[in-house]
Amino acid sequence: MNHAAWVATHPPQEPSMTDIAPSDPLAEALAEVQNTPDKSVMGRGLMIIEALSRAGRPLSLATLAKVTQLPKSTVHRMASQLADLGLLDRTETGFSLGLRVFEWGSQAARQRDLRRVAIPFLSDLYTRLRETIHLGVLDGRDVVYVEKLEGHTAVRCPTTVGGRRPAHSTALGKAMLAFTPGGIEAVCRQPLPLQTSHTVIAPGLLYRQLLKVRETHVSIEIEEAFVGVACVAAPILYPDGTAAGAVSITSPALRFQPRHTAPVARETARRISAKLAEVVAERRDAELSTGEHH
Repeated sequence: MNHAAWVATHPPQEPSMTDIAPSDPLAEALAEVQNTPDKSVMGRGLMIIEALSRAGRPLSLATLAKVTQLPKSTVHRMASQLADLGLLDRTETGFSLGLRVFEWGSQAARQRDLRRVAIPFLSDLYTRLRETIHLGVLDGRDVVYVEKLEGHTAVRCPTTVGGRRPAHSTALGKAMLAFTPGGIEAVCRQPLPLQTSHTVIAPGLLYRQLLKVRETHVSIEIEEAFVGVACVAAPILYPDGTAAGAVSITSPALRFQPRHTAPVARETARRISAKLAEVVAERRDAELSTGEHH
């Protein structure tokens, strides 16, 4: 059989998921998704994104359908919707990962860095004060609690890791809003929901508070988020001066001593910021080094 005849009877095979990543645990997890009868819209979208991520290159519509084992019409519809959302980019031959996916990945990496860097300092702070210690990040107008070390007090702070609270009602949130580009103006332009009878909801007053936080690097709230609970917080800053997160010390309002805890919170945040700057620089150098070798 000559070469032309062999090619005619042996068309090129499109890659499967195992061709892309034969021993990747994520590929194995995706294979499990493929074998489940319930493929939700979110699940199918994730399969398409995962296939492109594992391939590390643009894939044609036909290849995506082959890899994900989804109908070609479904892949076309969902990939087009994902592209409209910025999660995928259209190429001449198909689709590739969009900029938003890389932005999310970068943000997730920064948050992992923050938590990893902060944990030893939070532990030291807890050992020293025996109060409830929080690490938080800003997500829009909300604080998200990334870490919590529960103090031994009669008054419990009803927060949970992964939980949210309106930023304007918390010391953590105020500490970060003051150092978020446009954060002060943005939050003061919107209606401010009341959390307790003590929550500051007057835009002018909140604006002045945030300007003060920017000067002092300390924020204080007393029973604004939860009745009976008071808190002092300090911002954790990136080298460019924007907020990476914040650390707070929470105690019962009846024995709240900000003159004592505010300097401690500020110094802890300063030390975390310094260590985080080292990690950010190391990550940047590693990324530049990787880019030079490609």
